[in-house]
Amino acid sequence: MATQFPGPGAGRARVHRDVEPLGKLRTKIVATVGPASRDPDTLRAMVAAGVDVFRLNFSHGTQEEHAASLREIRSIAETEGIALGVLQDLAGPKIRLGAIPGDEVACRLDDEFTLVEDRSGDDPRQLTCTYHELPRDLQPGELVLFADGAVAMEVTRVEGTTAHLRVTLAGHLRSHQGLNLPGTALNVKALTDKDLRDLDWTAQHVVEYVGQSFVRSAGDVAWLRRELQARGIHARIVAKIEKPQAVNALDAILAEADAVMVARGDLGVEMDVARVPAIQKQVIAACNSVRLPVITATQMLNSMETSSRPTRAEASDVFNAVLDGTDALMLSGETAIGAYPVDAVATMSRIAGEAEKLLFASSLAQALGPSEAATGKGRAGWIAPITQSVVEAASLVGLRLNAALVVVATQSGRTALALSKQRHATPTLALASDAGVVRSMALYWGVTPLYFPELGDSMRSMSFALDWARARSLVQRGDRVVLVRGTMVGNPAHNALLVQEVV
Repeated sequence: MATQFPGPGAGRARVHRDVEPLGKLRTKIVATVGPASRDPDTLRAMVAAGVDVFRLNFSHGTQEEHAASLREIRSIAETEGIALGVLQDLAGPKIRLGAIPGDEVACRLDDEFTLVEDRSGDDPRQLTCTYHELPRDLQPGELVLFADGAVAMEVTRVEGTTAHLRVTLAGHLRSHQGLNLPGTALNVKALTDKDLRDLDWTAQHVVEYVGQSFVRSAGDVAWLRRELQARGIHARIVAKIEKPQAVNALDAILAEADAVMVARGDLGVEMDVARVPAIQKQVIAACNSVRLPVITATQMLNSMETSSRPTRAEASDVFNAVLDGTDALMLSGETAIGAYPVDAVATMSRIAGEAEKLLFASSLAQALGPSEAATGKGRAGWIAPITQSVVEAASLVGLRLNAALVVVATQSGRTALALSKQRHATPTLALASDAGVVRSMALYWGVTPLYFPELGDSMRSMSFALDWARARSLVQRGDRVVLVRGTMVGNPAHNALLVQEVV
């Protein structure tokens, strides 16, 4: 059953956000659900603090736990009359260590270890991993990184199914920590058997986005799309950029994906960490050029897992990601396992708000330039030239008239996304008659999505939007409101632009 979002007489939602959902914080916040945050009261408090999209991380937890979290998120959204998106993040072909006898082993400089397909004893220096064929794929001289680069070992020789390793960066290893091989091409599938089982779960549980981990090529994204279609899943694909191969194939991936995540954790392990800030800016700029939503993720407020305050460097990181043009910011361990999940969301909201003040008070507040999506370079048919031209005109009209509100009526959400990429200061209200489209627009920068079933009538759409805004004291007599229609009744190839003065 479709969620019924608030109508004209609904009044202020019972979730009292620190930042008013319309017209204040434009940058969206994605928060990961985990043991620290899956209880109903914490989820509700995180929504009040500013969460727009919740991430279910299928690298951890059970399908049953994720199903319970999803039910609670839907319940909160329906009770409070707001749109909350859900991102299911597939685990992907992440290689992890197997169990280590004693659960932990010290790795001193020049210590020797082995990596084997199957353990033959209780020696903690005999390591196994989830990719059983790895020992045979390694070559002498290659570097193996463990625990996000905290421990490093060099391959000294390979004998059959055993790879011999020498510690080059000392530290401690624990069972099931991650393993990275920068510069090594592995013959691993883009979707694992676990991912496919988790997609079977998705077929029974509606989510707005599916995140694909460790994407290496556009073909990986195309495979996931086929799997979604085969199961009747209508979720949009978020391609996670965290491998060097993905950076090299960025344009092709953007042409296939529906959204992108700059996943800086594994990216910083797989590549020189000094390159990661430049890659972040490159990916964000490329996504904005082809009008795709982009999420910046990983360790944005990492110290808030254990502290109620972020470091100055973290605050600068969040601030600069907003200036870079990201559509959304993501919290991972901060809300999944951290001690201060609600504070982390509120802190991110405040920092993003300060960055937006600078954007709109300076020459930085500009539209993002011509759309490659409208000229055939982006995903085929994503945003048509007519739509792009109309939203550019709407943005200009809103600026010239000092409009109080831009309203967009959209069937698919594309017009709302194109309008979002204009990065104008005028608050944007997006109406859609499909509840799934409404929830997916929760990820769009500057867009407040609402469910409205009578989308075909322009005047009813405008009346609905004005009543909703009046109920929240967002418009008053004499204000100008701009209405953009994504399609016109009987002629889906056209768009319309209307201006109305509030009486």
